[in-house]
Amino acid sequence: MVMILAALTVHITAQSPAVFILSVPHGPILTWLNSSVSLPCELSPLFNAEPLEVRWYRSGDFNKPALLYKDHKIQDTSVDPRYRGRVSLTGGLERGNVSLRLERVTLEDRGEYVCYVSSEQWYDKAIVLLTVNVLGDIPVLSVAEARGGGSQVNVTCSSEGWSPQPTLTWRNKAGTEIRNGQEVHDISDPQGLVSVSSWLLYSPSDSDWLSCTVSLSEEEKREGRIIPRAPMEGHWSLGGFITLLVINILVISTLIGLFFWNKKTGILTRLYY
Repeated sequence: MVMILAALTVHITAQSPAVFILSVPHGPILTWLNSSVSLPCELSPLFNAEPLEVRWYRSGDFNKPALLYKDHKIQDTSVDPRYRGRVSLTGGLERGNVSLRLERVTLEDRGEYVCYVSSEQWYDKAIVLLTVNVLGDIPVLSVAEARGGGSQVNVTCSSEGWSPQPTLTWRNKAGTEIRNGQEVHDISDPQGLVSVSSWLLYSPSDSDWLSCTVSLSEEEKREGRIIPRAPMEGHWSLGGFITLLVINILVISTLIGLFFWNKKTGILTRLYY
């Protein structure tokens, strides 16, 4: 009896049902720049999709698909040239798997993709969101004198070249997060990469150093550190610089005078003898 039921089940799922739906992930698909990625899409119930039309396209570009499978083969005409040679079906059409494989991912590939499958009696479509991660530069930190003076300094942290928008976190030497920083995100790159910067007022005596971490996740992050010393600390003051300059001028003048004096003395000595 079990074998008969199994055989009937296989027979039913092998036929195209009158109505089907597409199953895709609820959240975005994450990948890295220049990598390969699969955008999952399956028929439900599972059945042989080889006789069907499978179309993957960007939202709003139905007539310019990234991939078109029709009449039992991949069609090359009317396909978006940006995807030519970079897309394929992952395999398993006979099992209802119509997932898309995308190679050499670029930043332009980010966004929504529509998985569209149709038979003579029915069609369904579902959206898959692709996010392309790009790890930006190591944060650059700097210290400036705080406006109004006082014991605090203005510490700035900036980093460029991120996708998507990252999170910036300040911490002190003890690892405690500092939450009084002002943060600014700026999409300035022509490719849409994000630059992020932040600044905070800090008392140099509070910690030996500060860290600024820019991250997409706990594993995908960059960190920079700085000792928040006052800008004038460890440098010559204006009065000290002037004093040093005067001393150097006096020393040089003395050496020049000695040179000419020695030269003149030598001449007089030769005349005497």
